[in-house]
Amino acid sequence: MFRFVAMSVAAAAMIAITAPPVIAGPAETAFLQKLSNTWQGRGQLSGAESGPISCRLVFASGGRNVKYQGRCAIPDMAAQAFSGSLSYNDQTGRYEARSAGGVVPGERRGDRLIFTTSSRNVRGTATSTMTISPSSLVVDFAMVDRDGGKTTSRITFDR
Repeated sequence: MFRFVAMSVAAAAMIAITAPPVIAGPAETAFLQKLSNTWQGRGQLSGAESGPISCRLVFASGGRNVKYQGRCAIPDMAAQAFSGSLSYNDQTGRYEARSAGGVVPGERRGDRLIFTTSSRNVRGTATSTMTISPSSLVVDFAMVDRDGGKTTSRITFDR
């Protein structure tokens, strides 16, 4: 169960690069480049599972997209690593987070991009939301296990 929680938290920031993004226009590319930064985050799992979480994320300019790599650790668990890219898809008119898990559409609200993903497997259902701007990064996570136990977390990052 705890492994599922750790993997689901890591999925909040997606998991490994896949297909290349469609080329973005100059305004979208300029906005994405402003997201480049190194972040350190801490949070606390609470509910059915509990314990501290610490994460490190690096967002780096990749031309017309921003590539990210990260690692999150929960005590008594192996660290969970992930990577991917954020891009703007001109064909669909949306921002996208690309990873081995697929493509997650994002919504821009002012200077923030918001990516929400949900997953379900035999252990339960997990939902995570990553909100990133040039000055802030927050990941919210919730999981309901198959027995109805709920685990939540908010990871707040600093540069």
